[in-house]
Amino acid sequence: MTLPPTISRAELLAKFDTFLFDADGVLWTGDIPVPGAIEFFKYLLADPNKRAFVLTNNSTKTLQQYLEKIGKIGFGEIKAENVISPALVLADYFKSNPEKFAGQKVYLMGTEDLRKTLEEIGGVECYGMGPDHVHDYTTGYFIHELDMSVIPKAVVCSFDSHLSYPKIMKAANYLLKPDVEFLVTNEDYTFPGPIPGVVIPGSGTTMAPVAAVSGRKPTIFGKPHRPMMDFLKRRAHIDPSRTVMFGDRLDTDIKFGNDNGIASVWMRTGVHKLEDIAKAEIGGDGKEQEVVKPKGWIKKLLTGQHPVDPSEWQKQSHSSLLSSSEYIYEIMTHNYRPGEQEKYLDAFGTYKDEVLNKRSSIELVGSWTVGYGRTRDQAIHLWRYKKGYEDVDGAIAMHNDDGAVRAADSEVARLCGRRKNLIVKSFSYWREPEQRPPSHVYDMRSYVLQPGTMIEWANAWAKGISFRREANQDVGGFFAQVGQLYVVYHIWAYPSMAARNDTRQTTWAKPGWDATVAYTVPLIKKMQSKIMTPTKYSQLK
Repeated sequence: MTLPPTISRAELLAKFDTFLFDADGVLWTGDIPVPGAIEFFKYLLADPNKRAFVLTNNSTKTLQQYLEKIGKIGFGEIKAENVISPALVLADYFKSNPEKFAGQKVYLMGTEDLRKTLEEIGGVECYGMGPDHVHDYTTGYFIHELDMSVIPKAVVCSFDSHLSYPKIMKAANYLLKPDVEFLVTNEDYTFPGPIPGVVIPGSGTTMAPVAAVSGRKPTIFGKPHRPMMDFLKRRAHIDPSRTVMFGDRLDTDIKFGNDNGIASVWMRTGVHKLEDIAKAEIGGDGKEQEVVKPKGWIKKLLTGQHPVDPSEWQKQSHSSLLSSSEYIYEIMTHNYRPGEQEKYLDAFGTYKDEVLNKRSSIELVGSWTVGYGRTRDQAIHLWRYKKGYEDVDGAIAMHNDDGAVRAADSEVARLCGRRKNLIVKSFSYWREPEQRPPSHVYDMRSYVLQPGTMIEWANAWAKGISFRREANQDVGGFFAQVGQLYVVYHIWAYPSMAARNDTRQTTWAKPGWDATVAYTVPLIKKMQSKIMTPTKYSQLK
């Protein structure tokens, strides 16, 4: 499989002035923002020389409802003029053709909120929304007669959770008349959702049976079709050569870019995956074929770091996509011998002083003993390497070549039964650990994830962390780089165990927190919690 070429954030900002984003699967998944997406969109809106638009194929909500939804997700900077949906494009079509549609009836297989948009902006009168059951027409299997006294000017197909046999029959019979237009908001057969493996049917499932039964070819207003691009040109006067489209679906977003002469960037955070590109390249006969492919592929769009070879994605995705920090952290775990805590801490203090005296860019951020957890006689230390892997190399050299450091380390080892350390990085949506005044108890939660699920975990927690910040409880979130992989650490701080209990109960009462838990639990292979008390060496008191 030949992957699309890489492109850096700097190159994107130099080459393009208008940035078009799909929504679900690109900026967020369900109600969970993609890590870094909020910050990048804000950056574009703040630049007077750049323009950014959300091109969504979702027509289930009014524009105001849509803005309220994305505001709750975290995209409050996005205004009405930055959002384009098939509902708006279709309403504009009705409004632009008043001689046919003004005040006229439209048969709508869609939601009540789509009706509001089409009526308020497009000036038409919609009917057909809501349930329409076969048992209201017959006691048998077939309907043989319909009331055709009212003929609409158009049949509109969109997402309809009340899709039924009578609705399909009515639409097909209306469309027997050639002057009744067949209009479709979008042909997405599925929606991306928060739970992996669950298929959510979309607007295409409403359109398909009507098209099959009527034999009519519809006019489609959403991506990848021309009406949305024409609307965008009229509204924003964009220059296609200076415009780029970001999407997760090859058949809508990427095809929209390719068909309309604009560059496209595929995002791997939504519906289509690397294997879908591979499948699209090979036809059913096993031969290569012409396919819809993205013209660009980007790694570090949202955090602004340099791109890397896409073939290395599985090895580097954690640091490439999930962290914007140059810092490296080390989580050091020491199981000291029972009854030797005081001697151990004295020895560790000597070791700490030797390390910090030799390299000022290394700091000990947190230092704790475990009060409750799987292992009782245990100490946890969190080191920060402010110069990144340069400091890691310096630490390795110290332990190999510096006699004083080696002697201090050996004394610590003598007092321990087992020692373990991991190199980790901090998630971009967590804060960097900062000094805390006395006094707190700390809860370190570790999660061993299913291989390949780190991106999904981060997508969920980028939203989930917002539920946990009000009480200033979040200390740091980390993922492993060296040591046991697919391991995540979350560290929380509470004034007391009673406060911990109250805070956690309050969090569970917040709407949306249960969805974060429900989404992330299936990703976990193993998890544990440790309650820790700061030592005298800790900056986190």
